[in-house]
Amino acid sequence: MITQNVPKNLPRIKVGLALSDAGFYHRETMRLPEDLSEFFQRYQDKFETEKLFFELQPEMPWLKKKGDFSYVADEDNRWLKLGRAAEQGATGEPYASIIEAMRRPGHIFGVHQSIRDMDILSEDIHKKLETIESTQQGMLFAHLISADYFVFHLAQSKDYWDWNRSEQIAVALKAFQGWADFYKQSGFSFIPIIENLEFPKFPATPEEMVSIFKTCREFLPNLKICFDVSHFWRSRALILENKVRFEHLIPNFRILEASCSDYLDYAIEHIFTAEAGLSDGDIFLYHLGGCWKHLTHEIPGLRPGESPFLHKLRLDEPVYAYHPQVEMNLPKVINRLLRYNIERRQDVLIMLEIYQRNYIEMLEAARLIYDDIVKKARRIAEDTRRYAYLWEDK
Repeated sequence: MITQNVPKNLPRIKVGLALSDAGFYHRETMRLPEDLSEFFQRYQDKFETEKLFFELQPEMPWLKKKGDFSYVADEDNRWLKLGRAAEQGATGEPYASIIEAMRRPGHIFGVHQSIRDMDILSEDIHKKLETIESTQQGMLFAHLISADYFVFHLAQSKDYWDWNRSEQIAVALKAFQGWADFYKQSGFSFIPIIENLEFPKFPATPEEMVSIFKTCREFLPNLKICFDVSHFWRSRALILENKVRFEHLIPNFRILEASCSDYLDYAIEHIFTAEAGLSDGDIFLYHLGGCWKHLTHEIPGLRPGESPFLHKLRLDEPVYAYHPQVEMNLPKVINRLLRYNIERRQDVLIMLEIYQRNYIEMLEAARLIYDDIVKKARRIAEDTRRYAYLWEDK
C-alpha cells in the first residue's frame, strides 16, 4: 500500500468492487449474500483500511407471479431475506454482521438494478410489469440496507437495433418517471443514479447522457450519473461498426473515429460541461472493467485470462503499447478522469466490474489499481501549479 505523503487536499480516492450472485467469479467458494462479511473482511485486509466500498447487484428473481397481472415477493430470494433482516433488526448470523457493516459511517454501499431477464421495452405487458415491480423491489431493498445509492438502467437485457431510438427512449423515460414517483412516495434517501449503457441501449453517447440525464432530473432533482467507461468504449466500437445507420447520432463523427481516449477528451471538454447542463458533482461514480476487443469486464490492465498474481498490470505503459482498436489506453483514460475530478474538487469513486474471476484475483487487482490511481493523482498534483489548492492548508 502507498504510505508516502500525498497532497493535503487530494480528493478522496476509493476503488470498490461490484458483486452479483449472477457472477461466475465467486460461485465456487462464496455464496451471496450470505458470505458478504467474509468478502468485507478480505477487502479490509487487502486495502489495510476499515472503509468498505461495494456495489451489490442482486439477480435472483424478486417476484413470483400470482395472477395474470399481479406479482408477490419471492420469499426464496436471499437478498430479500437480507433486506427483511435489516428491517427487523435481526441479531442472528449471517445477516447481523452484514447489516452492521453496511450501516457503519464512512462505508459506501450501492445497489444496482436487477437486469437479467428484465425488459421495460418489451411488447409483452407481463414482462414490462415484472420489470417495473422488480425494480421497485430492488429500490426497497436498497432502502432497507441503508444503501448510499441505486443505479438504474433505462434499458435492460435486450437490444433493439431496428426500433426507432426516440420511441425507445420515450418508453423508458415514462417507466423512469414511475420509479421516480415510487422513490418520492416511499421517502427513500439513497442517491438515484442513471448509467450510460452499451449501444444500442441508452444513453450510449455523451450527448445522450447529458440530454437524458437532464430530462430524468426533472423527475428526481437529486439524480446523479454513473459514467461506465467500459460501456463508453464498447458503444464507440459498435457505432463505428454501424456507421451508415447511426452516424447521425454523433454531431462530430470524426472525433469518434480518432481513438477512444480522444473521444473521451472531446466528451469531457465539450459535452460534460456547465454550458451543456452538467454541474460539478453530477458525475458521481465511475464503473470500470478491462476492455479488450468486444470484452468489457476483464481485469483492467490485463489481457483475457491473465492473472494479477502472474502478470504485471499494464497501468502505466507508453501510448504505443496500446493498440487503439483492440484495447483501451487505460493510463490515458484514468489520468483524464482524475483531472476532471481534481479540477472540480470532487471525490474519485471507481467501481470495478470484473466478471468470471475468483474473488482473490479481484481483490488483488483492485488493490494494485488503487495504488496506481493514487500515484497518478499525486503526479498530477506535482506536475502542475494549476491545482495549487491541493497543497494549501485548509
